[in-house]
Amino acid sequence: MHRFAPTPYAPWYFASVAAFMIPTGIQSVMLSYLLAIELHQPASRFGITQMLGQLPVLVLLVFGGWLADRVDPRRLLIGLQAGAALMPTLLAAALWRGQVGETLVLMYAVVWGVFSAFAIPARDGLLNRVAGGQVQRMVTLATGVQVTTQMLGQALGGRAGHWGPIGVLLAQALVLLAGAFAAARLPAGAHSGTGAPRESMWREIGGGLALLFSDSTIRATFLLICSMGVFFAGVMVVLIPLAVRDLYTGGAQQIALGLIAFGVGTLVSIATMIRLGGVRRPGRALCLSQFAGCAALTPIALASPAWVFYLSVFVWGLCGGVAMTMSRTIMQENAPAAYRSRVMAAFSLGGTGGAPIGSLLMGFAIGSLGVRWAVVIPIVGVAMSTLAVMATHGLWRVPSRSRP
Repeated sequence: MHRFAPTPYAPWYFASVAAFMIPTGIQSVMLSYLLAIELHQPASRFGITQMLGQLPVLVLLVFGGWLADRVDPRRLLIGLQAGAALMPTLLAAALWRGQVGETLVLMYAVVWGVFSAFAIPARDGLLNRVAGGQVQRMVTLATGVQVTTQMLGQALGGRAGHWGPIGVLLAQALVLLAGAFAAARLPAGAHSGTGAPRESMWREIGGGLALLFSDSTIRATFLLICSMGVFFAGVMVVLIPLAVRDLYTGGAQQIALGLIAFGVGTLVSIATMIRLGGVRRPGRALCLSQFAGCAALTPIALASPAWVFYLSVFVWGLCGGVAMTMSRTIMQENAPAAYRSRVMAAFSLGGTGGAPIGSLLMGFAIGSLGVRWAVVIPIVGVAMSTLAVMATHGLWRVPSRSRP
């Protein structure tokens, strides 16, 4: 195995990832806890609220990618991390005064979606600067840091039922401020388009989208990411909390346990890939992980005890770790430098931006069919979309371009 030798800025990059993902983990548990347990929203309304919280990513992510290509993404991250600390602070103050209702919780979700829409492409645009030519290894390690620290945030969020939500929200705000400090230590520099004549925002966004659909490898990967966004990412944030509540009568700790089980599975698969030193055919690994994820969900559709549910979610996370790492690697390696933030914004748009659709669909499906029958929808959706991409694109044969 060849030695991994990124630039000296890599530790600060990992720190900035952690300072984004710990609050993300807190957010995922706190939002579900406040909606499903404290406010006890029915399944359909729960799905709508989750969708509205994710909608800013769908609407704004492409603009976030354009902005990260036109300004220094380091400075953008500093401002975003510091500004995002305001909303959990305000929500904590409202809780202390006993003035929290559905509207304020929805604002908490929507503001986080706006922050994510601009922070995700800025962070992704910086990855190649600190990778030292070893993109796949850097992506794998960054994904490992992302999953580990998100689980830490979920564990903190899971203590809301015992510690009270105010302390957890203030911890979220402090970590976001620490992220601004970490971002300030990343390499400064002009945007990736330095030296090129500036075009209008719409023309530049159109150029990124044109590349997305003109390159067959990027296009095929993007289609699978869209499928994952709708049928996995969007489904997960509704399925796990409502399954815990409706099937196993759990609370905040059990919701956190389900999300952490997914994260542990993801982390195990990432650690395995790090140990292997890279994957020669990332497209093949991506397709196989999609089918394996469908198989992992199948036991949830059966009358399974709680431990089987958590085990299924763990295996689902194993598959998700492979899918996230391989899809991101393919996009990072095949996107030209001048378009990288916009292409990676499209990558996130397919995954995170597709989630509102999946959340809305799953909320109504669970409300109408119940948890066990509703699980059939993501199983069939992912399997059919993966088969369609394999039949029409050469993604199965795509090699890695990273040096080992």
